Amino acid sequence: MSRDLLGLSGRIVMVTGAGRGYGRSIAKAYGRNGATVIAVDPDVELATAVASEVETLGTTAIPIRGDMSVALDVAGTFEKVEELFGMLDGIVHVTAAESKTPFLELQESEWYELLNADVKSSLYMLQHGLKYLAGGGFVVMVLPPAERMEPHVASIRGAVRGLIDGATAVFPDTVRVNAVLPNRDPAGDEHDQALVRAVLGLGSMVSEGVRGEVVPVKLSEPPQPPELFDLLSDLP
Repeated sequence: MSRDLLGLSGRIVMVTGAGRGYGRSIAKAYGRNGATVIAVDPDVELATAVASEVETLGTTAIPIRGDMSVALDVAGTFEKVEELFGMLDGIVHVTAAESKTPFLELQESEWYELLNADVKSSLYMLQHGLKYLAGGGFVVMVLPPAERMEPHVASIRGAVRGLIDGATAVFPDTVRVNAVLPNRDPAGDEHDQALVRAVLGLGSMVSEGVRGEVVPVKLSEPPQPPELFDLLSDLP
């Protein structure tokens, strides 16, 4: 996608969970399209690494250590943004919870971890983000993958979608909140480009006026590594 088409050059975009998975791919894509990227991750080393990758693309990137499920971290992250840039043009919030635990085996501690990682972080991000997008901008949420159908994960996904609906109802018309729903977990830059393009599109001028939408994104399955038996059968 060209910078002229998307209108992202010179924009200031914060990407949460930028150190790995979808967040890393999205941060690099915004940098590749000329945006200044604020790479936020609970692991400062990962945030720094992705910011360095973005800068090699010829744009500015700032790493910030921040856990979006911790209120003080969220406040500190946005205070740092205000100190450096004043306002934001957009936020991409990547939900972080991963659970493959069968529903009947779910423990209370893991349930609260899921609530913190996705619902609390989304709530805090929207609360603070509105203050920094008051002049107009976008929020794009990356929801937990659709392939996770256990009731506890489905309920987390539903709660975040409810926040998107509520934010769309109360936010000014100049601020648009949308989401993408991938069908699977991240598999790397090469295999996740359909989702990255969807996030870029929702953050670009192409999607002005689009609000409160959850866009399903069908990603192809990455090739599986060969089984040990196959590798052994190739030996002379």
